[in-house]
Amino acid sequence: MNQELVKILREISVLLEIKGVEFKPQAYEKVAHSIEMLEEDVKEIYKKGGIEALEKISGVGRGIAEKIEEYIKEHRIKDYLSLKKELPVDIDGLSVVEGVGPKMILKLYEELKIKTRDQLEKAARAGKLKSIEGFGQKTEENILRSIDFLKKEHGRFILGFVMPEVRAIVEKIKKVDGVEKAEFAGSIRRMQETVGDLDILVISKKPSAVMDFFVSMSEVEAVYAKGDTKSSIRLKLGMDADLRVLPPESFGAALQYFTGDKYHNIELRQIAIKQGYKLNEYGLYKDKKIMAGQTEEEIYQKLGFAWMPPELRANRGELEAARENKLPKLIEYSDLVGDLQVQTDWTDG
Repeated sequence: MNQELVKILREISVLLEIKGVEFKPQAYEKVAHSIEMLEEDVKEIYKKGGIEALEKISGVGRGIAEKIEEYIKEHRIKDYLSLKKELPVDIDGLSVVEGVGPKMILKLYEELKIKTRDQLEKAARAGKLKSIEGFGQKTEENILRSIDFLKKEHGRFILGFVMPEVRAIVEKIKKVDGVEKAEFAGSIRRMQETVGDLDILVISKKPSAVMDFFVSMSEVEAVYAKGDTKSSIRLKLGMDADLRVLPPESFGAALQYFTGDKYHNIELRQIAIKQGYKLNEYGLYKDKKIMAGQTEEEIYQKLGFAWMPPELRANRGELEAARENKLPKLIEYSDLVGDLQVQTDWTDG
């Protein structure tokens, strides 16, 4: 329920900002962010402590708590529906277009009756946006460039949007009885700007308990398959997710394999073959005997490489650098010393 509520609260924030309401938009945005970061579903929080428990969430006052309660009980918020009637536009679809903020959404609707991203694209390609005061050719070009990017990345998700829920899911899985270890892999672990799906790897003495929990989580929209060691679901946020339960001796090999990327793995397997090994998601083998697999570190070490952060795994010279212990250092939060912002009056609106 959290992600559904976050989406609605963010839309309320934008709609209020469009109407020129002061302070409230920031309050709704703050609450949306707080709920996005929660590890527990708001419905469970409400069940345990009622509206008072909701008020303990950062930024939630009595007014917003009552609206959350209304959504939990009735699966709707009347004020939100009223705002949508006043401005019947696809806030979610339009606001992800770079440069399209609340004021622009209002102008687009008032001047050209644009409600959706498809309508915005058609208007921009037809050169109609220039008819709006303050809009120029650069505005149209920037909007079309952003829409083209969104089309290219269709079916993928912005990392920053999904990461809070991914972390919350993995943390919940770690607390399931019998679970010894749980990690996410894939493009999410490589910290790619956009990600396709979620892979979770688990070591557990009670695989059936993990599978039961995984397919019944509140974040689940649909269950594709449920097995003894692998289950597949679709999350309410739109992303597909797989969970695999592995033996401890293969966990590192699986983590390396499912982290990728594809071309890094192909190159690593070729190197393993040249050295007389076979590398797959179960381990590093020599003459059918497992030589490494419990950790990623021992696999890379056995093949003559230093372990490398997932962010570097793209077959762009990282293996050669790892062999020579010359891997670059990743930029960390502590390396940031400021945020440079430049203002200019060079604009066409």
